Amino acid sequence: MASAKRKPEADSAVFDRLGLEHNTMHDQRLAAEVLGLFLAQLPATLQLLDEAATIAEWKFAAHTLKGSCAAVGAQKLQNLAACLEVLTFPGDAQLRMLRLQGLNAAAAEFREAARSAYHLPVA
Repeated sequence: MASAKRKPEADSAVFDRLGLEHNTMHDQRLAAEVLGLFLAQLPATLQLLDEAATIAEWKFAAHTLKGSCAAVGAQKLQNLAACLEVLTFPGDAQLRMLRLQGLNAAAAEFREAARSAYHLPVA
């Protein structure tokens, strides 16, 4: 049927659902559980970046975020975390705010894509 259209998957630049499914051996319940854990921990991880007072704290938080994003297929968020990990520590409050705004926007975008794909609660 030429007129039948598949529902598009979440944008893989934001959410690599196939990557997550590969990492969870195609177990939908496990994938949903892993996503739920990631989403529950995400605010605390973002807060580590927000509160980082030294370059070591900044790099640790960015590296932690980058690794956990890789596990769940949060590609855009992972790429941003990787950039933050290697950038100069933003001691300037305005520069830090701008970087974190972009990260928070990507986190919200991923959160929505993951919740939609796996029908997770909005908690």
